[in-house]
Parts: sequence; structure tokens; C-alpha cells
Amino acid sequence: MAIRPEDLDPLEVALLGVLCLGLPPSRAAGDDTFRVDHVTAVAEALQLGQDHNTNLEWDGVRVRPAFSARLREAIEALMGKEILIRQEAGMPAAPGGYEAGLLIDMVTPDEHPVVLDRFLAQECMEKLFRVPAVYPFLMGQYTRSGEFWQKARAEGYGQ
Repeated sequence: MAIRPEDLDPLEVALLGVLCLGLPPSRAAGDDTFRVDHVTAVAEALQLGQDHNTNLEWDGVRVRPAFSARLREAIEALMGKEILIRQEAGMPAAPGGYEAGLLIDMVTPDEHPVVLDRFLAQECMEKLFRVPAVYPFLMGQYTRSGEFWQKARAEGYGQ
């Protein structure tokens, strides 16, 4: 039987949905708010009706250690369900693929796994978009990522 978003806990849904967004690597964008752990922390909190900063440190960017531990557990659980796999250190971290020429993040395996079940990840992203508090946050990140990609291409990326 196929796994559905309803079969997952909110953190697993948030992680898969965020990995499906196609955000730029934070290092390339020069913005730690594009980090998968940051976006997942905020998306999970908003999904649960909590404050935007619930899982974040005082600076509003870094995630709290307790959240990092829960995120690692969620990644392990999703790997056990064969939904994610870990990339080897030193491989490109951009979810969904790699394009030559981009200054990219290097994988921190606990934070940037590879999605094997892209259909489930898409369903999780759509589930997040249906939460009124989550939608503006994720669309804001998506818009900012579009601005980054537009600038990168204008500066010769991909040519």
C-alpha cells in the first residue's frame, strides 16, 4: 500500500514538502533562511498553529537543537520507509538535481536527503499549501528563490 501524507507525522510532511519546493542552496543564495532545516522548522510550526519562531533560535535563523534532533529522527524514519536516502558528504545538496556551474551547498547528510518518492513529496507540499498560515511563508520563500534564480541566470549561470 502506498504511503500518503496522512500516514506521516507533521514534521515528515513538512520536510518532504520543503524538499519538493526546489529552493536554491542556501550557500549559493547567501541566505541561511533557505536552509532546509530552517524552512522545515518554520513550516512545521505554522502547520501546527504555532508561532513562526517556535523551532528557531533567538536570531530567527538557526534551528533549536531539539528541533535538529527531531529532524534527524524524521529523516531516519523516512529512510526506513524508503522515502528518502542519504547522500554522501561532498555531493550536491540541491534537491531535485544538480546543474553544473552553480556554486552549490555541499551535503550535510542529516539535513539534505534525496527524495525517492517525488509523488509523495509533491502531495506533502500541496498539503502544506492548503494550511492558511503556511501558504504565505512557503510562497514567500518560493518567490525569493525565483528572484535568486533570475539573478543567477542574468549573471551567466547555465550558459
